[in-house]
Amino acid sequence: MHTPPTPIEIAACLDALQSMPDRLQAMVERCPSDRQLERPGDALFSLTEQVCHLRDIELEGYTLRIARVLAEEVPELQEIDGSTLAKTRRYQQQYLTLALDLFGRQRRANVALLRDHLAGNTQRLGIFGGFGGVTLWSLVQGMAAHDAEHLGEIEALGLCR
Repeated sequence: MHTPPTPIEIAACLDALQSMPDRLQAMVERCPSDRQLERPGDALFSLTEQVCHLRDIELEGYTLRIARVLAEEVPELQEIDGSTLAKTRRYQQQYLTLALDLFGRQRRANVALLRDHLAGNTQRLGIFGGFGGVTLWSLVQGMAAHDAEHLGEIEALGLCR
């Protein structure tokens, strides 16, 4: 087991997670609507695909993982192949604004749940695919790292004014 996080570390991480929908919304607002489907250079995802990916990972990944780690003893958590989802769900043909809205609503619900339950449960365990044993705290830190990765990818698209 790792050293449990301090209340300040928990608050800072949850605040960062809470701010993600607003940060993403601001980026979308700075991107001309006629460029939201572009994949400049070697980009794997367009802005629309990025937002759809974040929505699906939030709903089908983080929401389920958090709930299962809180409710079950050492549950097996599923990995999600984001590239496959992008193709099979045709992210390029989806509505960015609807995906952004659903992502924001679910993220806020997840953060509210974590604010209520994370502090006393940071060391609860799950088994996460190729990663092996993970704590609830490490899952939450993974969410923040995933957010940062995708914000960086969106910035790298160079589409946002």
